[in-house]
Amino acid sequence: MFGKYEKYKVISNNKILEGQIDCLEFVKGDALSVLEKARDYIHQGWALLNHPLYGNFTPRQQPYRTILLGLRVSKEHKPFNVDLESLGLIEKSILKFRSGMPEGSKNPPRVESVAEDYAILDLYLVSVNLNRYGIKYDFSKAISNGINTGW
Repeated sequence: MFGKYEKYKVISNNKILEGQIDCLEFVKGDALSVLEKARDYIHQGWALLNHPLYGNFTPRQQPYRTILLGLRVSKEHKPFNVDLESLGLIEKSILKFRSGMPEGSKNPPRVESVAEDYAILDLYLVSVNLNRYGIKYDFSKAISNGINTGW
């Protein structure tokens, strides 16, 4: 996981990150959609830089997910092969995530009155890894962005 990467990608469904991170790919969907999008990139040679189930929350508890990915390239400027450790970790996380969902449901229940709290918690938990890899963001501005989006 640790090391130097040529490119970074942040995949998230957390609205407060929109416009805050240059390498953000915003996913309009649930947390499971974020994990599945990250898996797609891992198949293309990207590696996980944070644990997909950080924070020890079940799918029913946390509707937002933010995944950091890094891409290493060879001397020939080609991506390395699939990172098997990342692939195994994301697949296990997706299975665990799905097992925590109510039968026949894709989305966990969400209480709008605490949606902003969930979003801030997600940013706070992932901020250690954003800082570790030098991915720039403004925590205060991101939180202000969340408040101004009409939670």
